[in-house]
Amino acid sequence: MILFRLLALPVTAPAAGIRYCLEKAVEFAEQQLTDDTPVREELLELQLALEEGRVTDEEYTQREAALVARLARSASTARKRRVRAFAAQAPAEDEERTVVIEIPEELE
Repeated sequence: MILFRLLALPVTAPAAGIRYCLEKAVEFAEQQLTDDTPVREELLELQLALEEGRVTDEEYTQREAALVARLARSASTARKRRVRAFAAQAPAEDEERTVVIEIPEELE
């Protein structure tokens, strides 16, 4: 078994490296999709531009709607990601589940 792994290393090592890079790229992309900080900063900049008169009310309304939609998508993506992570941790249907209820000593 070890001999096979050593002989296959010239093929498996690059594949493992590529897989690692792809996983990191996907992880970074998901993080960018769920990070709402840049959108919030753009909303603040847009508000400042309106107050300074660099943007008309109509343009502000259009750009604000687009940014709020991006913010909603970001929150939705983050919510879906949390649900997937929670589902991955949940026990399978046929797996036995246990519940532990601790009663404080004062109530016993």
